[in-house]
Amino acid sequence: VELNAPIRIEKDAANHCTGLIVKPQIPGAVKGGRPSPKNSTKDEVLLPADRVLVAIGQGIESGKFGEFGLPVQQGRISAFDTSDIAGNEGIFAGGDCVTGPATVIRAIAAGKVAAANIDEFLGFNHEITTDVVLPPIRFDDHKPLGRVNMVERPAEERKHDFKLMECPMTEEEALQESSRCLHCDHFGYGILKGGRDSKW
Repeated sequence: VELNAPIRIEKDAANHCTGLIVKPQIPGAVKGGRPSPKNSTKDEVLLPADRVLVAIGQGIESGKFGEFGLPVQQGRISAFDTSDIAGNEGIFAGGDCVTGPATVIRAIAAGKVAAANIDEFLGFNHEITTDVVLPPIRFDDHKPLGRVNMVERPAEERKHDFKLMECPMTEEEALQESSRCLHCDHFGYGILKGGRDSKW
């Protein structure tokens, strides 16, 4: 894996993506125990692509919520599973700002819970039936298998470069892990006040 820094996205006359311009880099001075990247003398390079996905780190700006009076612990808003917040009637929270980074399924479930309980708080009490019949959960349809742990490159080797720390799974390992069913349709429904499980 070569070390490159993104510079700009190239587009054609129709404004369609044609590639990503990157600047080759090399490891520079060590800061904080790790080498910092610096631009090399090589020319910029075009990586042909018809789509560019931007992956960025994310954090929760919880300071303002704390100043407003909401309970914040370790950078996350303290809320009940029902999405309401103790001592703050009419304010609801859910998703990553409560749990920290988690799965999309959990975020969707939290959104459903918040929507239902906000609806109830406002006095509407709408009922949305769940007409889809979920198949019963089975735990005997797959042979129990141990989880595949990612293999890491030795620290002595990876401290000299910016290549990936973890080695990818083999095709066999990836197929085995992807065959697991997490039963999101059953367990991802969330928690609703009153224990409602057929309508909300």
